[in-house]
Amino acid sequence: MDAIYWVSLVIGGIFVLLSLLGGGDGDMEAELDLDADADFDLEADADISSGGGFVDIFSLRTLFLFAFFFGLSGVAFSLTRVGDLAVLLLALGLGSFVSMAGSYLIKRIGYAHVSSDVTGADLTGTAATVVIPFGSSDTGRISLVAKGQRMQLTARAFEEEEDTFAVGDEVLVVHMDGRVAQVVKSS
Repeated sequence: MDAIYWVSLVIGGIFVLLSLLGGGDGDMEAELDLDADADFDLEADADISSGGGFVDIFSLRTLFLFAFFFGLSGVAFSLTRVGDLAVLLLALGLGSFVSMAGSYLIKRIGYAHVSSDVTGADLTGTAATVVIPFGSSDTGRISLVAKGQRMQLTARAFEEEEDTFAVGDEVLVVHMDGRVAQVVKSS
C-alpha cells in the first residue's frame, strides 16, 4: 500500500503544483470527420468541459487534489502505528474531503468575475472637466478618469438645464444616455 500512497503523492503533487503555477483552467474539444467514396458522410463532434455543478467531482483539478492528499495522508499515517485499514480509510476520507472542498473554493474564489470595463454605472457621479464648450441644447466634450482610465465623452446638459458650459468648468455626470453623458455643473 505504501507504493500506492507514494505514487499518488508524487503524481498528484506534480499536477497540483502545475495547476497552481499555470492556472489549471482548460477546455478540450474533439472533432472527427470521415468521408467515403460512396457519398457516405459521417461527422462526430464532442465537447468535453467541466459543468456548472456544486463540485465537478470528475474534473482534473478534483482528481489531482484527491491523488495528492490521498497520497500525502497515506504516507503520513503509514509512519504512525495505525493499522493498514485505518490508514486507507483516513487517506480516502481526507483525500475526498480536501479535493471537494478545494475544488469548491477554487471555483468560487478563482472564477469571480473581475472587469476593468467602464460602464455607465461607473461613470454616474464622476466629476469631469469640460474640454469643448456646449449650451443647453447642443453637445460638447468632457474629460474624466474612471477606473484608472482617462477618457473623453460627448456630453450635454441634464434635462435641458438652462446653463452654458465653458472650457474648464467642473461638471458632474448625472446619467449616461448611451454614449452621451448628461451633466450638471458642480456646486
